[in-house]
Amino acid sequence: MRKNPYPAVQAPRSWKPTVLFWIIAALLLLVMIPFAIAGGFGMVLFILGLIALLTGLYAWVFKRRSWVGLPHRKSGGVVAVAGFLALIVGTGVVGATAAPGGDAAKKASLLESATPTPTPTPTETSPALDPCATEGATREYDGVTFVCALGEEDEGFMWLSQEDADRYAAERAAAAKAAADKLAAEKAAAAKAAAEKAAAEKAAAEKAAAARAAAEKAAADQVAREEAARLAAEQAAPPAPPAVPVAPAPAAVYYPNCAAARAAGAAPVYQGTPGYGTHLDRDRDGIGCDK
Repeated sequence: MRKNPYPAVQAPRSWKPTVLFWIIAALLLLVMIPFAIAGGFGMVLFILGLIALLTGLYAWVFKRRSWVGLPHRKSGGVVAVAGFLALIVGTGVVGATAAPGGDAAKKASLLESATPTPTPTPTETSPALDPCATEGATREYDGVTFVCALGEEDEGFMWLSQEDADRYAAERAAAAKAAADKLAAEKAAAAKAAAEKAAAEKAAAEKAAAARAAAEKAAADQVAREEAARLAAEQAAPPAPPAVPVAPAPAAVYYPNCAAARAAGAAPVYQGTPGYGTHLDRDRDGIGCDK
């Protein structure tokens, strides 16, 4: 297939705003608003001319479509020239509108420098809460009497109104009274506990003494009962036989046993009679060979 020697002529594209166009346009609008407020129409014209000049130069030098969408170098050159002219006109307008104001501001500054500034009179401030040294000292301010007194907690002496000074003094007195009452209550509780302990110890001692007395009485009663029983037993026992006068026995008489004593006709053998011996008196009642 043969190529067409005549390239097809492209139809010129119509201009359509791109996303980049709207972004840059919005940014330029935001930048121009404060310049318009500060410099008026001349400053707006100056900014627009500067933007048009830079945009046209970009399209003319680099042969590319700018953010505005200029199609070729010729249109870029036209926009650059128009921007340059607007830049010059805007500069003139800004200079024309700023000159009178500048002179006026300069004159005003000269007048201010020539006019002597009066020395400000120092204004007395309220002494409230300022530190002070002498307790009970007073000071007047704006019809109010301030007293040098102790403030809250450990703030030290300071200038207080009479009402505040009385309130702080009342609070300190109440706190001191509460502390004293608490100390007195603690002492009373300690004294009560000590008294209760002493009473308990006394009751325990009395109980122990009563127990000892009861034990001693029981022991005494037991001894008395034993003694009474012993006496009754002694009284109930038969009386001992009357003592028989005993003459000293001759040493020659001796009975080896009761059989010998009986054979000799001496049984029973009484203590103190001839032949008596303990070997004959087994029950030790003073009479031998009586059984």
